Amino acid sequence: MSRTIGIVTSARADFGLLRGLMAAVRGAAGLDLLVYATGMHQSPAHGHTIDEVLAAGFGPVLVEVAALPADDGAAAVGDAIGRAVCGFSAAFAARRPDLLVVLGDRFDALPAALAALPFTLPVAHLCGGDVTEGAMDDSIRHALSKLSHLHFPQLESHAERLRRMGEEAWRITVVGQPGLDEVVAFRPRPRPEVLGGLGLDPARPVTVLTYHPETLAPGDGADAVAALLRAAAGMDSQMVFTAPNADPGNAPIRAAIEAFAAGRPGCVYRQSLGRTLYLEMLNHADAMVGNSSSGLIEAASFRLPVVNIGERQRGRLAPANVITCADDADAIAAAWRRALDPGFRAGLAGLVNPYGDGRSVEKVLAVLATVPLDRRLIVKRFAGADP
Repeated sequence: MSRTIGIVTSARADFGLLRGLMAAVRGAAGLDLLVYATGMHQSPAHGHTIDEVLAAGFGPVLVEVAALPADDGAAAVGDAIGRAVCGFSAAFAARRPDLLVVLGDRFDALPAALAALPFTLPVAHLCGGDVTEGAMDDSIRHALSKLSHLHFPQLESHAERLRRMGEEAWRITVVGQPGLDEVVAFRPRPRPEVLGGLGLDPARPVTVLTYHPETLAPGDGADAVAALLRAAAGMDSQMVFTAPNADPGNAPIRAAIEAFAAGRPGCVYRQSLGRTLYLEMLNHADAMVGNSSSGLIEAASFRLPVVNIGERQRGRLAPANVITCADDADAIAAAWRRALDPGFRAGLAGLVNPYGDGRSVEKVLAVLATVPLDRRLIVKRFAGADP
């Protein structure tokens, strides 16, 4: 008898990390796939990336759950979370999967796990046990872990945190980052073709930039991104900006970046590059600057120098390609110049990405396909607690 695996995606970033697992589930004997698309996928301001999900061929198994915040304020985000719980509840009532997969730490993934509770629907959580102390995502990630019945952390240190949270050892399988499977197998187009397609000069340095709100920091997004743009104004590099995510405070950041890009030659702004072009840019870029998790997790596979700004990713393991600096214009500029130094990149030869070896999906799939869907899975006990 087949079992149905539901996989939740809420943004361009997690779709890129989940696409390989979705394809593996769809192609596996005895498994049926449902893809739940929510959150930023439905936002024109963030590239309307539901189109990318459809272009990847997942239309026949797609369930859309509307949960886009009306604006970037805290009240709108809270309202979107509530509406998404209702939307996922309706989707599960119409067709309940046998297992639900969520990834990471986004506020738009939390409603799926909350809605699963009354359906006694077991949840499998990818990338739990990590730490990002500078963002509200940290709390959401740990909440998702406690709402989940299976855990697929990236690193052994993350698994140890889950055990310390009371999660039973048999529920935890260290798999690495599933999105890196696709990176390991990726074959980009030549640099002139990729950069030429964006109107950039292949002979000049290029930097990829993504800056998200620091959701636990004081002030608004415009203040936060101002230091980055002051540093950017003095850099001898072409630039490709991608839009911030839909966290509270994203609108001023997006507006400031759009205005900067519009007034600077050799500077490109895209709401979303799409997964393939984004990986091509990581391969061909000379540096990456911002505060995205991609800089810590994916960029190492390309031995790409990264400037990680501020507190958003504090606590997360940073490979040797990452230069962390304060959110100060002078500090950013100094770190950026170091990242563009050919000597720094030469020193990254032989760097191994600690987050994955390209075999994560098969490890996840083996558990999803075989774990008994019984009372032992659903009824959790706090490991180490008194009986």
